[in-house]
Amino acid sequence: MSKASDITLKKTAREAVGKLFYSLIGGAVTSRDAIKYFPRNVEDTSIKIAWHALFHYDADEEMRQQDFEYAQEQIKYMEFLASILSGGGELPQNILDEYEELYKDTVLPKRYNWWGNLRSVMRFLD
Repeated sequence: MSKASDITLKKTAREAVGKLFYSLIGGAVTSRDAIKYFPRNVEDTSIKIAWHALFHYDADEEMRQQDFEYAQEQIKYMEFLASILSGGGELPQNILDEYEELYKDTVLPKRYNWWGNLRSVMRFLD
């Protein structure tokens, strides 16, 4: 993949994630749907952080229902991510630095072809 097409792919994926986060915050999709619709096969630090934030948001659903202030803070953070990513931008350096330990081992969702699906199944048979 050329550098230009890689940059375009990252920008497009960031824009898609930003729109997806706005849909999530607005109630148009659930967090489970957002996980399902999250862009695949994109290796980008900003996308990895967004993936981590989405899983954190999904896991804290019950906590948001019990604690209004926590819910507001979490929604503000998701809106912040959405505002940057929907424009195709990279997240600020301070966020990249803060989440470095979390995202460095993050495995993003992959879209498999038939060979990848077979390999995935074979891992469970070992």
